[in-house]
Amino acid sequence: MNLFLKKYSNIEAFVLAGGKSSRMGRDKGLVSLNKEPMIAHVLRELETLKIPTKIIANNSAYKKFKLPVYNDVIANKGPMGGLLTAMENTRAEMVLLIACDMPFITSNAIERLLNNADKEQIIASISNQKINPLFSVYPVILKEIIKKSIGAGELKMTDFILKNQHVLLPFEDEKSGKIFNNINTETERKEAEKKWKD
Repeated sequence: MNLFLKKYSNIEAFVLAGGKSSRMGRDKGLVSLNKEPMIAHVLRELETLKIPTKIIANNSAYKKFKLPVYNDVIANKGPMGGLLTAMENTRAEMVLLIACDMPFITSNAIERLLNNADKEQIIASISNQKINPLFSVYPVILKEIIKKSIGAGELKMTDFILKNQHVLLPFEDEKSGKIFNNINTETERKEAEKKWKD
């Protein structure tokens, strides 16, 4: 194992693709962008770094990407439920949680986040003064706290981050926040197609 792979041996990436995609009207991760499913762009950047990667989705169609796919361990709990699912399906000390609808994300940004990973506190990305819980690293030691939060109906990811030990990692220099663009609607998808060509 080379030093690069050993460096990230205690981290696994989980791509969150289990959302209802109500605004898009169909499964976002499988929507075509630049002739590929949106999730494929995220998976490619993770593959560049050779990070062990798994997918959280309640749609068996994601199995075509030849990666482990896990259903939510507790249904209808949003990203918090996805985070718990990640914790329940890893042997690593930390998990990188990343959304499937961030097709402009780069391996450089991922690497920067992972280089700051800490097995005792959350490393949360922040851009334009906004925390992005779905591009953050969570220590697995928080699993029981996550369970309690879900049980109490406390499902807001940003609140969870701020209530627990954390570091906010700024990404203000990353192409004016373009890499964090989420594609939630058909209009946004069309706009993203134009940006890609630009």
